[in-house]
Amino acid sequence: MKLQKQVLLLATLMLVAGIPALAQVDQVAMRTTGIACGTCAAVSEIYLKRLPTINKVTISISKEAVMVSYKPGSSFQPAELRDVLKKTDVGVTQIQISARGRVEEQGGKRFFVAGKDRFLLTPTPNAPAIPAGSSVAVEGIVNDKPAPMELKVMTFKVLTQ
Repeated sequence: MKLQKQVLLLATLMLVAGIPALAQVDQVAMRTTGIACGTCAAVSEIYLKRLPTINKVTISISKEAVMVSYKPGSSFQPAELRDVLKKTDVGVTQIQISARGRVEEQGGKRFFVAGKDRFLLTPTPNAPAIPAGSSVAVEGIVNDKPAPMELKVMTFKVLTQ
């Protein structure tokens, strides 16, 4: 009987430990200004890789774009990304995310919750309608200036549980 309890406890712990990693911002693509040479791109990459939440960095000089991937369980910190890039005189003009999470309704507003991150869903013409209470993978454009951040969903896919 004691072994059964230990196995059940272990299975429960594994399930609970895995939940935060399932819902989070996975990747961020940023349109930038100021990445004009290999040196500033290389220095920007070094600064971004020093952030403890960042797993991978890809920079395109020709497209003036930066893509970062987050480590499992990390939270999305756009101000931190902007501050790091500002050190090399690189500006961020647009932020797009790929994330997994849930759509919730509170006080007549719809939110996308991805792990530790929360976004107010902003309605846009021709935007896909995401069912409330569903687990989804989304791609969208973030306005990180207001609190909570705003998310314009471009595409989504309902995740099976």
